[in-house]
Amino acid sequence: MSLMPSRRAALAAGAAFVAVAAPVVAAAQTPTQLPPVVADTVQVAAPPVLGAPDQMVEGETLKRRRVAGDDAISLLLGEPGVAVQAGGGTTSLPVLRGMADDRVLVTVDGAETTAFCPNHMNPPGSYVLGADVESISMSPTLSAVSAGGDNIGGVVAISTRAPRFAETGAARISGGEANLTYRSAVSGGGASANAYTADERVSLGVEASASRGENYRSGYGRDVLSTEYASYGAAASAAVRTDQGVMSLRVGRQFTPYQGFPNQRMDMTENRSGFADLRYDGGYAWGEVSARASFRDVRHEMNFLSDKGGNMPMLTHGTDLGLALAIKIPAGADSAIGFGIDVHRTSLDDWWPPVAGSMMMSPNRYVNINDGRRARTGAWVEWTSQPADGWDLLAGLRLERVETDAGDVQPYSWTGMMNAADAAAATVFNAKDHKRSNDTADVTLRARWTPSDQLSLEFGYARKSRVPNLYERYSWGLGAMSSAMTSLAGDANSYVGDIDLEPEVANNLAATVRLTDGPQARRSLSVSVFRSDVQDYVDADLVASLAAGFVRLRFANHDALLQGFEVSGRSELWTIGGFAPAVLSGQVSFVQGENRDTGDDLYHMSPLTARFSLEQPLGDWTVIGDLELVDRKDAVNGLRHEPVTDSYQLFNLRAVWRPTTALRVDLAIENAFDEGYDLPLGGVSFGDYKAGGSVPPIGALPGVGRSFNIGLNVTF
Repeated sequence: MSLMPSRRAALAAGAAFVAVAAPVVAAAQTPTQLPPVVADTVQVAAPPVLGAPDQMVEGETLKRRRVAGDDAISLLLGEPGVAVQAGGGTTSLPVLRGMADDRVLVTVDGAETTAFCPNHMNPPGSYVLGADVESISMSPTLSAVSAGGDNIGGVVAISTRAPRFAETGAARISGGEANLTYRSAVSGGGASANAYTADERVSLGVEASASRGENYRSGYGRDVLSTEYASYGAAASAAVRTDQGVMSLRVGRQFTPYQGFPNQRMDMTENRSGFADLRYDGGYAWGEVSARASFRDVRHEMNFLSDKGGNMPMLTHGTDLGLALAIKIPAGADSAIGFGIDVHRTSLDDWWPPVAGSMMMSPNRYVNINDGRRARTGAWVEWTSQPADGWDLLAGLRLERVETDAGDVQPYSWTGMMNAADAAAATVFNAKDHKRSNDTADVTLRARWTPSDQLSLEFGYARKSRVPNLYERYSWGLGAMSSAMTSLAGDANSYVGDIDLEPEVANNLAATVRLTDGPQARRSLSVSVFRSDVQDYVDADLVASLAAGFVRLRFANHDALLQGFEVSGRSELWTIGGFAPAVLSGQVSFVQGENRDTGDDLYHMSPLTARFSLEQPLGDWTVIGDLELVDRKDAVNGLRHEPVTDSYQLFNLRAVWRPTTALRVDLAIENAFDEGYDLPLGGVSFGDYKAGGSVPPIGALPGVGRSFNIGLNVTF
């Protein structure tokens, strides 16, 4: 494994560091009094409350990113250390410091949702479109135990619009907004609207959103097949405010009639979901309390869209039930203790109906997971304190029990050569005891030292655990076709589960230094380093080499090491007339991952990436230029035949026009020079491969080419 990036990328990283860091270091040595800033994109440099999320995407930043796509998780792109694993048009997976998919806990309004699909086509973030997101918080590596368990990489918390109330004694209020976006690369976009009415005690709200896109066009000048999508959602909410707190109920439906997956063998041909979230947040003389109950029902179908062709229906039905209670009480003038319990119950049935006229896919229903169960119960306690001036401490402990189970299974046929491998595998599987129980313990210890307005040092340790999901444990098929239907990685390889998988346990270390030029943070610099030693990391072992360069793998525990760094900063530059100052911001991120048992690089590690942004306010207008530099990805996973991708540079030009508080127009040219490039975390382009006659070798998934985007937002 090589740790040396290419010279061009190293020079880019160095330029970013010098451009942003030099004025910050100088300012930290000699504070300078500067005029106040009126731009609404100013980032507050003061560190957040210890235990609070490390990064928050909201306000102006969120509004700008919505125009680029409908996917909620992609709204995180641009944050240090964040990448996305490509999926369908609204189903990307977050990658925090090399940790992806189930290793990152994703919640929507505090509720957890299981990915009910052997290809994880319906991850938690897919149940809310970007237009409905009010904020996203992110806590990588050292997340507080109160933020959630069953993850080793961190927590991403998506929040929709909170209830609004009239001020005490004021008249009833009402309002809302409407959004419309168009992106030329997909010949589509999205539309959404929301409205509310409230007095000082009762609040009612409704919202609806829709998105649709055709196969996108890459910078290579051709359409990327199996990338079309459509998704719709609607929700209603009601809330009551008392003198002690707020009780709220949010219910809704989500419907995806189709969504192509260019890096999977299958496509989504329908996903229906209904949910209900009941929540109470209250404050009392003795402390604070938060209680939540959530339920979601998912019915999911996979098959082939027209680009891939064929017929093989795969059906999934799953439910999630979540309950949580958290209490926080003062423990002195500068300390507090929080404690809570949470329960999550998951049920899953995954079956494939027989196909009439097919000798391989009949006469029985193929039962992939029968009455799958995953029951998780956790309890936690957390202490925060300010024992001395400039010091903040956090210590937390979480204990959990996770029980998984599944019933007996069956192949399409118990006889015949075509199903012999599956029949034998089902017999072995059914003879085993399927129930497994795991007890885990998580610990988070964090400290921050802030000796002045210009300097802050945060460091800590976290022990995090994750119990394997139902597909990792209970996918059993060994046939050429059946094993290919389970693939969580976008590599088009085949996977088989292992009932005896052990939980992943990560020992995480991280430290961050923040420098600013004073309380108003006109210049700031942040440098983070991290290291995660993971015991029993769920990787894979080779079962068989298949035709056309693919492989059949079995999920397996290995020890792994992930480490890297992030540098980010901003600096105000010149002023033009009476406008707010221009702002230069930049960041550099790098992560490497290694399977310590085999020496192989871990799959889907993001290469060295640098991003710059120059923003110039001009009255009602704001003009932004973005530059993204991505290094060559040659530290690839040999076991999965992960493709190497070349380095590339993307330039985006954006403009925001806000003539009134009620009207906003966003204009953008993404990938302005129509650069042809492949996505480092995109996996393989299976849709193109299949449509091209399945002639090896299979290539990497291309990124989106030039796109002219427009967004319109009206507030009323």
